[in-house]
Amino acid sequence: MLRGLVLALLLGVLSVPFTLNATLRLLLGDPQAAMYPLEAPWGLTGEHIALVASTSAVALVVGLLGAVWAHWRPGSARTLLGATGTLLQTVPPVAFLALMVPFLGFGTVPVFWALVAFGILPIFHGALSAFDSVSVEVQDAASGLGFSRWEKLIKVDFPLALPGIRSGLRTSVMINIGTATVGATMGAGGLGRPILAGISEFNYSYLLQGALTAGVLALLADWVLALHKKPVGTAIPFTLTSLST
Repeated sequence: MLRGLVLALLLGVLSVPFTLNATLRLLLGDPQAAMYPLEAPWGLTGEHIALVASTSAVALVVGLLGAVWAHWRPGSARTLLGATGTLLQTVPPVAFLALMVPFLGFGTVPVFWALVAFGILPIFHGALSAFDSVSVEVQDAASGLGFSRWEKLIKVDFPLALPGIRSGLRTSVMINIGTATVGATMGAGGLGRPILAGISEFNYSYLLQGALTAGVLALLADWVLALHKKPVGTAIPFTLTSLST
């Protein structure tokens, strides 16, 4: 809990103009260091959070649906989805964004769909591995009680797969927080704007503002997603005793 409070406090410090300027001057040792002037720091942070949250939500839905499909059809579907996801992950983010610009133009739209594409694979693999790890005994018990395929998914597979799904989601969110900063090259908002401005203008304070805030945001998101994490085995007794309810 202390870690989360400290990270939340740091994010607040980096999102308020007065404290952000003081932090940049302290870290750089330059009394003239100043924050990125074209947008308030809390606005940049809010845009980044909104972009990552929305893309991660879409990636979660698509990744889970893909994992369920591959789990139920373990042949060609699993191979096709896995190969497609791996191919997307091998393309550098900037190159992927550049390929989407002719079809979707500049701005937030191509960045949004690029982040969705990059975020699907960790969720897909995490969920699929978790679904596959459900023991045969549990599956047989559910079948013996007359559960349909969808009932087994909702009442048995999904509760037992939650730790694996959460792990994949954590990885996906971490990837998207970092990759979203690249979206500034295509005109999207967020913490990539001061980073890009810092690189183009050789301004260390702009660069530090964006990079430091993104780093603290990633650590805070990782801490939030790790809350109430339980081993897979702790869910098994609960599920077995509740199959008939």
